[in-house]
Amino acid sequence: MINESGKRMTPKQIVKAASEAAVIVAGVEPYDANTLESLPRLKAICRCGAGVDSIDLAYAKARGIAVFNTPLHPIEAVAELAIAMMLALVRRLPEQSLLIRQRQWKRLKTHLLGRKKVGIIGLGKIGKRVAEILKAFGTRVSSFDPYADKKWAKTNGVTLLPLEGLLDTSDIVTIHASQFHVAPLRLCHNEIHRMKKGALLINCARGDMVDEKALMEALKPNRIGGAGLDVFEEEPYKGELSQLDNVVLTPHCATLTVETRVAMELEAAATAVRFLRGDTDFINRVV
Repeated sequence: MINESGKRMTPKQIVKAASEAAVIVAGVEPYDANTLESLPRLKAICRCGAGVDSIDLAYAKARGIAVFNTPLHPIEAVAELAIAMMLALVRRLPEQSLLIRQRQWKRLKTHLLGRKKVGIIGLGKIGKRVAEILKAFGTRVSSFDPYADKKWAKTNGVTLLPLEGLLDTSDIVTIHASQFHVAPLRLCHNEIHRMKKGALLINCARGDMVDEKALMEALKPNRIGGAGLDVFEEEPYKGELSQLDNVVLTPHCATLTVETRVAMELEAAATAVRFLRGDTDFINRVV
């Protein structure tokens, strides 16, 4: 059965559609313990995408359900969107475009990305790619990551800092972390108000990593200069941030380039076929 509705399936719909399935090629729909319990024939979930937050991994492991993902293909797409948001904000493209649409010929003061200090929270595959792209602009890059590859950081000119030091010194803070095991990451009032006056905040990672109320409180008086968000605490997003000119918002679409989606879907389908044929030795196996 193929979901052609264009909408995220509910647990009830999943159970009805996949009651006889041995393998599911999954999107971001939820697979909690109750749903998995209702799929007694299920042997594997092949997630089309990197994140597996919507799957109860502990239950899947206990039941012997293999979980696979496609972690490499989204890297370029997410990194490009983060860079695009930075460029849009430092060159104030949303504001300038709006003025032109209002028939106002007004030139605003803007900045070069290459002259900014960018702090990357999370130096995994996506964080590293963002750093590589930024270095081409001549940008000074630092990072906070409790598990950072120190050798890679040194080779690529990335300064490793504690979170407080990164927030204090960065002109742009961009989040590319999964949750750190040592302490869950969430930028609330104290963290956002540590940021430099006029600094920018980018979040293409997880919606719950930024307190949107605290962000709004910092943006309204221009305590910080702007924000770019692709993920939100509650989606679809309908909050007040959409009313601000110095904010770039996208509908959780970082990986939704044609090239990326095709590559992820092909890999997820190929993984499903290999699993059914008995080939279970995969690099991208989560559990």
